[in-house]
Amino acid sequence: MSASVASKYSNLPDIDIDQPDVYETADVPDDGLGNEEQADEIPFSEDIAVTSIKAAKAAERFRVSAGDVDSKSALARYQKALFRTLQLESLSTDLEVVPAGASQSMILTETPEQRLRRLIYETQELQQQLAASGRSDSSNKKGGEQNVALMKLATGLHDELALLNEKARSEDTADTGSSLVSHSLWQRFENISHDTSGEDKSIDSSKSISRQRLPKDDAVSQFETRISALEKVLGASSAHPAKDAAVGHSLVDTVSRLRQQIGILTDPHRVDGIQRRIKQTLVDLDRLEIANTQATKAAAEISEGRGETGSKQSLDPDTVKRINELYEKLVNIDSLIELAPATARRLQSLAKLHVEASDVVARIGRVEAEQGSIDEELKTMKEIATGLKSSMSDNSDTLRENIRHLDARIASLTDRISALSKK
Repeated sequence: MSASVASKYSNLPDIDIDQPDVYETADVPDDGLGNEEQADEIPFSEDIAVTSIKAAKAAERFRVSAGDVDSKSALARYQKALFRTLQLESLSTDLEVVPAGASQSMILTETPEQRLRRLIYETQELQQQLAASGRSDSSNKKGGEQNVALMKLATGLHDELALLNEKARSEDTADTGSSLVSHSLWQRFENISHDTSGEDKSIDSSKSISRQRLPKDDAVSQFETRISALEKVLGASSAHPAKDAAVGHSLVDTVSRLRQQIGILTDPHRVDGIQRRIKQTLVDLDRLEIANTQATKAAAEISEGRGETGSKQSLDPDTVKRINELYEKLVNIDSLIELAPATARRLQSLAKLHVEASDVVARIGRVEAEQGSIDEELKTMKEIATGLKSSMSDNSDTLRENIRHLDARIASLTDRISALSKK
C-alpha cells in the first residue's frame, strides 16, 4: 500500500495496513462446473459388452470341431462349393435358364458340358500339383521321374479333353438337338465310376478333409488313379492313344494335319495365285464357248447348203495367222491385267513424287545461285579488306616517318633554345 494511502487510513480503527491487498471476483455459476467430466461419462447398458475379448479366444469360441463333421456331408459341401466355383469361373459366357420353382438339387446337377469343363479344371489342378511337388522333391530322383511321367500323362489328357471339347462344340453347332458329348461316353463314365466307387469315395473324402496329411506315395497313387479313370472314360491311354475311325490316325496327328491344310488355304499368296488361275481359266472357257458356238453355226450353214456364203465370208490364211498371234499376245497380257490398277496407283504416287522432286531441284538451283552471289560478294569484300589493310599499313608507315621527323625537329629546336638561353 502506498505511503499516501497509509497516511490517510492510519488513524482509522480495525485497519491492518501491514496485510497485502485482497480483490474479490464475481461468483461462478453452478451450471458451468463439470462440463468436461459430464462429456466423458458413458451411459451404461446391460446389453452392451464393455469387456474386451481377444481375437484368438473369439475364434476359438466359434471354431467348429473337425471330429463332429460327417465325412459324407463334408465331401458333399466340398463338391457343391467346387461346382459353384466352376460355374463362376466358367470358360464360356453362356447363360443357364433354370425354371422358376426348381429345387436346389436340380440347380446343382451337372450338365455334360459342365462335367467336361470340370474335368478340364481337374487336369489343370493336377498339373499344378505335379509341378509344385516336382519343385519340392527336386532332390529325390525316383520321385522326380514319377512326377515327369505323371506330368506327361496329365498334359496328354488335358489336350485330349480340349480336343473333345472343340469336337463337341462343332457337333453342337451342326445339330442343336444333340447333347454336347455323346451319351455313350457319359454312360461309360457312370459305369467306371460305379465300378470304382468304393476306392474313389475313400480317396475323395480323404482329399477333401485332410489333403495335406496324405503322404507323397498316396498322393502319387491318387494322381495315377484319377488319370487312369479319365483315360478309361476317353477310351485312350499313353500306350493306346485315341484313334480317328475315318482315317486311322491319332487325333493329334489329324488335328496337326488339318491345321497345316488350313494354313495353306489361308495363305494370301497362294490364294491370289489360285484366284488368278481361276480367272484365266474362266476367260479361256468363255472364248472356247464362243468358238464352239461359231463352229456349230458354220456346220449348220454348211449342212443346209449355204456353204458358198460361208466360203465367201472365210478369212485368208494371213489374217488367221495374225489373229492367232494376237491371241497368244493377249494370253500373255491377261496375266498382267490384274497388276494394272496397282501399277497405275503406283505411277500416280510416283508422279506426285517426281513433281515434288522437281520442286526440290528448282529450290536447290536457286540456293546454288544465291550461294554463288554470296561467294562473289565475299570475294569482293576480301579484296576490299586486303586493300584497306595495305593502305592502313602504308598510312602507319607514313605516320611513323612524320613522327620521327617531328621528333627530330623538336630536338633541334630544343637544342637551339638551350643554346640561346646560355648566351
